[in-house]
This record gives sequence, structure tokens and C-alpha cells, in this order.
Amino acid sequence: MVNARWLAPGSPSGLLRLADAELVAGVLADGGLAVLPTETGYMLAAAATIEASVERVFRAKRRDLAHPMHIACASLEMAAHYGVLTPDARRVIGAFTPGPLTVVVEHTSELPRRLVTHEGTVGIRVPDHPATLQVIAAAGVPVTATSLNPSGAESRPVDADVLAELEWDEDEAVPVVVDHASIRHTLASTLVSLTGPDGPRVLREGPVSAAQVRATLAQ
Repeated sequence: MVNARWLAPGSPSGLLRLADAELVAGVLADGGLAVLPTETGYMLAAAATIEASVERVFRAKRRDLAHPMHIACASLEMAAHYGVLTPDARRVIGAFTPGPLTVVVEHTSELPRRLVTHEGTVGIRVPDHPATLQVIAAAGVPVTATSLNPSGAESRPVDADVLAELEWDEDEAVPVVVDHASIRHTLASTLVSLTGPDGPRVLREGPVSAAQVRATLAQ
């Protein structure tokens, strides 16, 4: 059973109180899990640089280890530390994030070679929520960007019933940052590959259209 600690943004800007942000970032840095809001739903976060923590996310979601997770960064600078950002990648990230778009780029040596990477690549997004960006920045590392639901199930706003559907370690303490109003999109983030000989490809169209991506890349 999970021992949830319910939190909410404490300022009109959407930021957490500093003590709460420090608490959540500390849990992540120590290898724990947290639930964070984004514009496309809630995500189950673990430090993407700690393999054992990422494995706990897979276990909680009952997700096949063969399906790596994307990562969430707090800034372009953090994204460039963990992914190789080409001019096209910088252009797309700069134009559409923070927001509902994920880019697939080559990863650097700072990430594990499994679970959050695939054949030399990593999916990077910068979610559009002040508290989530605040926590990731405070933790100093990217976190897993995966939805809060058992693998294959529909994503729903977080509550005690939703948490109970996941498999947690015994009495696992998990901070949960609640902001239902932050969810503005029902579709998953747009997924754009910026690797490979075929050039940029929209692998999944979401809130950002393929036409918008193409127009930005053509500038």
C-alpha cells in the first residue's frame, strides 16, 4: 500500500512552497518516486539517472522492461546535458516547450543504457507546469516522463483509487502534487524523432500538429 503525501501548489503562480519543493526533490534524489502534474496528465516520476528507481516505476506500472520511458527535463540546458541537441532539436524544443511535445535525440553518457534509452536515443520533454519544473530543477536531474496508470490502462486524474491500481513497495511514501486544472490536453504529447538518415519525423501527432512542427523546422 502506498503512503501518499498530498501536496498542492502554494502560490498563485503554480509553484510549490519551497519546503514542499525541497521535500519532493529530496525524495527523488534519494531514489524514491513522486507524482507530478503536467499539461497532459499526471506522471509517475523517478530520477532517470538512478536505474533502481526507474525499475520501481516499471514495477509499479507493471510495464514491460523492453519499452523504455521518456524523460522530463526542466530546461534546455538540462536537456542538452542528457541528449545531443542538434540545431533542429533546439529549434523544436525552443518553439514548443514547456509544452506537449517530446523529441527523440541521441543520448549522452549521462543516462543509463537501458530503461530510459533505446538504441542510442532518448525521448525528452519539458512539461508545462511550474511546480513540476520547480521539482525537477531542484532535484538537478531529469525524471521519468510516464503516465500515472498501469501499463495499457487509461490515464486519469490522480486520487486514492488511481494510486491503488499501481503496485507499490510496502508502505512506500510518495509525495503527490495535485493540480487537476493543469490538465489541458487529452492527447499524449506529440512525438518527434530527430535522429536517423530519414531526417525529422513526427512519430505521434498530439496537441502540436505535424504541420506546426514542419513549419518550425523550415524556418
